[in-house]
Amino acid sequence: MALRALNSVVAANYNKLTTDPILAGDIVWVLPGISDTTQNPPLVSRAYRNATYTTTGRAFYIGVAADDALGTNPNGETPTMINNDAVGSNFVNGSAFQSYTTGFYVGAKRAISDYKDESISTVTNLTAGVPTYAQRGIAVYTTPGSQFVTDRFVSTTTSSTTADAGAAAVFAPGTLLTVSVAANPGKLVEMLIANIAHGPVIGRVDFYDSSAGLLYWTLV
Repeated sequence: MALRALNSVVAANYNKLTTDPILAGDIVWVLPGISDTTQNPPLVSRAYRNATYTTTGRAFYIGVAADDALGTNPNGETPTMINNDAVGSNFVNGSAFQSYTTGFYVGAKRAISDYKDESISTVTNLTAGVPTYAQRGIAVYTTPGSQFVTDRFVSTTTSSTTADAGAAAVFAPGTLLTVSVAANPGKLVEMLIANIAHGPVIGRVDFYDSSAGLLYWTLV
């Protein structure tokens, strides 16, 4: 999945377009003009930071996607799963040697594409056509204070409301996190205190495991 819920989480149900790719751990939003807000629950999509919606704070940001729902997957992404190995292990993954210490690690998630986003909405008439099913449900963690471990982040800091080209991220405990720009939608980036005007605060860092490439963080 790319996200593992650790503590005190409530999942809410939202809709998304089947054509929109979303991976577990992505920050999602409801954005007027892009997402449909005329229905309940509204459509959500991967969030990104830009100049237009920076000053609105977290008004449009819903939470953290709990599901992999790639749809047509125009970005060609591979779903991953965060596993827990309490004692550590070495093994061969395909043709690659993997060595993990005690704790969480990331591995590829196997999925059958045909069943990820079905297009069939008529199930009682076998002679009927198969219309395009435009939406599907997705679970979203929305509760502030919820804690996660994820690999959906970019190791950099913000440099403006529309760019992430600052210094390399430190991800020290207490570091503020915001959502990345359109080039990396849905992913978290570090926001320095000096750059607080660059975007809404989405979360804070609890711990960074650089060897496993995993970020432990709290939704605020």
